[in-house]
Amino acid sequence: MIGACTNDVQIRKSALRYFNDGNSALKHRDYQAAIWNYQKAISLDSESPNFHYNLGLTYYEIGNYQESIDSFKRVEMLVPNQSDTYYNLALAYNKVSDSRMADIYYNRYQDMLSLRKAQQRLEEVRKEQEREAKISASESKKNVLKRSTPVSSKKSRPNKKSKKGKSEIPKWE
Repeated sequence: MIGACTNDVQIRKSALRYFNDGNSALKHRDYQAAIWNYQKAISLDSESPNFHYNLGLTYYEIGNYQESIDSFKRVEMLVPNQSDTYYNLALAYNKVSDSRMADIYYNRYQDMLSLRKAQQRLEEVRKEQEREAKISASESKKNVLKRSTPVSSKKSRPNKKSKKGKSEIPKWE
């Protein structure tokens, strides 16, 4: 069993190395080398969405839009509701003159952006409510403390001594 785990780790490391080599080739616009490295990475680890995504980007760059669509569709299956994937699918479908599919994916992309904005706004509102609740709790603690302490504003004063340290005898008349 330990040998199997070690083997899996080695396979993942090799796949990642091919992926990084593909990224380097893509950066230098060596598209064929990038495709070869991404495909090699996918052959070792077909469940990594990043491998398929970058392969789709590379195919798009060289004008192989159908292969780009296939790669992005694989990403969509692996990671549903990924807005960038929808956007790239919309672009690729537009390039192959499939305006209906381009519209569908562009609308999904817009929906994802709207949903993300709504979630961000909801998070902001939640944080604001928490902040206001803390302020309110703090103020109510202050009010409770004010009510529980004596209200007397006059402080007791020690008896005055007269004539250089000699105390007076009170008059009881």
